[in-house]
Amino acid sequence: MSATRARRRWPLPVATALACVVMAGCVEQPATRQAQDVHTLYYVILALAALVFLGVEGALLWAIVRYRRRPDDRSEPPQNEGSSRMIVLFFAIGAVLVAVLFPFGEVTLARVEANPPAVEELDVQGSQWQWSAFYPNEGIVTSGKSFVRPLVIELPVDEPVHVHLISNDVMHEFYVPSFLFMRNAMPGVPNDFTFTPTKLGTFHGQCAEFCGLGHPKMTFVIRVVAEPDFLDWVKQERQTILRIKCPPAAGNQLRTIGKNISWNTNCLAVSEGQPASLTVANLDAGIQHNFAIWNGIDTTHQFFATGKFPGVATKSFAIPALPPGKYYFQCNVHGPAMSGVFIVGNPKPGGK
Repeated sequence: MSATRARRRWPLPVATALACVVMAGCVEQPATRQAQDVHTLYYVILALAALVFLGVEGALLWAIVRYRRRPDDRSEPPQNEGSSRMIVLFFAIGAVLVAVLFPFGEVTLARVEANPPAVEELDVQGSQWQWSAFYPNEGIVTSGKSFVRPLVIELPVDEPVHVHLISNDVMHEFYVPSFLFMRNAMPGVPNDFTFTPTKLGTFHGQCAEFCGLGHPKMTFVIRVVAEPDFLDWVKQERQTILRIKCPPAAGNQLRTIGKNISWNTNCLAVSEGQPASLTVANLDAGIQHNFAIWNGIDTTHQFFATGKFPGVATKSFAIPALPPGKYYFQCNVHGPAMSGVFIVGNPKPGGK
């Protein structure tokens, strides 16, 4: 190769190396303490992989140079069937690599799987095809809406968050790329885990387990904010719930429509001291809904519930008279994603 051609070709590998360095700097940094542990483990694996790569490539280059054919050599090279020492060395190197990597992996797994005492509790429910979240400590609930908007989870920075994850129908998966973390949401089998967000910002998540035709739209957002901002958000959410009011239905005859996995209203009201009639229209073809009345969004006591039935169908039910107060209603299949306030009479401020 001439010197001119060599000079023309050297910028390409140099530019490639520089591009790799620059792109490595653009990699998103882990956003939780657990993600940092996983990120560190990646570097350990990378270091071991680099040693293997250099060793293999070095051995190949040495063999090429050492056993190359000389210009004056026309003899047939010796044909060796193999060496038991090489076989032993091959397995010994693999055993050493596994023995070195195993403790690092186990320590990282123990840290990620640990559930230390958490400051913030979060119940996350997945259903086709949306997420919802309940904050037991704050008594508030937030939800996404299928094909319309993602769930937005507000969390304080540098505070451990314990998540109770479950599915209401089929298997889903809670996945946040910036957290280097995913967990299955399985029907009837809760999955609990804890993470501590360490970076302010907005982090996008999604369902990573195919769960039906709406799977690509089953997304959510985790917004990590400073502690004062989180407290302000909680205050605003509580005030929003308290402001929900609606007049009693004429003749205590209620009608609600379930469509696109949401109710047509977030408030139903009846007069006190008498039963009410309820008509539930399920317009979601092939999807089950029901209507249930609970004491509150913590759903510790259920006062009334219809049976579950698939759409498209309409059914009528009778609701017994309930004491005056403010209650919580939802579809038990889809939880907070289909919920609202059920008012009996004129409850006093601070009542149910």
